[in-house]
Amino acid sequence: MTTTRGNRAALVMLAFIVVGVPALIIGYQYGLRPALADHRVVDIEALAPENGGFSPDVVRVEVGETITLRFAADDVTHGIAIGPGLGIDLGHVDPGHVGEVTFTPQEPGTYTYYCNTWCSADHWRMRGVLEVVDPNSPGGVNVQLDPIIEALGAASVDIDSEPEVAEGIFPDRSRGERSLDTVEVPPSLRDPDWRLSHSPAEGLEVLQADNPDTPEDVLVDVVAYLWSETPPTDEISELFARNCAACHGERGRGDGPGAATTLEEPVAYPEVSWHRRGDIWYAKIMRGGMGTDMPNFGTLFTEEETRLLVDYLRYLSFTES
Repeated sequence: MTTTRGNRAALVMLAFIVVGVPALIIGYQYGLRPALADHRVVDIEALAPENGGFSPDVVRVEVGETITLRFAADDVTHGIAIGPGLGIDLGHVDPGHVGEVTFTPQEPGTYTYYCNTWCSADHWRMRGVLEVVDPNSPGGVNVQLDPIIEALGAASVDIDSEPEVAEGIFPDRSRGERSLDTVEVPPSLRDPDWRLSHSPAEGLEVLQADNPDTPEDVLVDVVAYLWSETPPTDEISELFARNCAACHGERGRGDGPGAATTLEEPVAYPEVSWHRRGDIWYAKIMRGGMGTDMPNFGTLFTEEETRLLVDYLRYLSFTES
């Protein structure tokens, strides 16, 4: 009899551990804790896009309102970030776990919460909208036009044109840095805005005009250095790794794990960087590539981050691996 009672007690304890403890944890996490919080708590389910994506996929909050967003990964590992300009990155959230952030938005605007870890072939569709509204401004948020994209449109530049592949040109920024003091560099080539709107090939023509006796291969390397002189920060390298490398590869050579799933083969930046203007890359990052699987990142990255990403693409293109 004693043995039977002991077995029953053991079974009851086992059932409590297996069923009861998880139920208590879930009840606290999703019921009691939000009810006890002194501000709004929103639970967001994160599933791969083909399984539903984010739910809810729209969250509205007022300026000055403190809110906690809790992202629960229910199928595969997701990387959760919110942008642009908020600097919120929760890192990896593994299945069965929750990543959360508490913050108080100070500026109205439309932001995006998104997955930045390759979770499926439809990874780029995994986005949700965070609307920050100002109750004292019923007219909403004025949409600011991007001056770089506007300038391209005014000049009738086709940002979706097929990039030209450089033949027989092998620029190296390290050699260019060593040769920089041996050439005459005109002011335009030292202007970041001029370099953004002109390709390295156009820069070579300008440099040749001022240095007619210098061998072309030396000038090519100097141009490569000038177009990539801004060293990448760890933050920008990580931004590329999390959001771009899945298709374009760690070194920007179009060999990422998701490359085989795209409608068109991803660009290998070293092959096309010589003839490509940086403002076109900027526009494609911000707006996306029409007719391709290149999504828009204008809702994720700030203008400054995007310009630094363009610099990073040059750095990858002109640095020997």
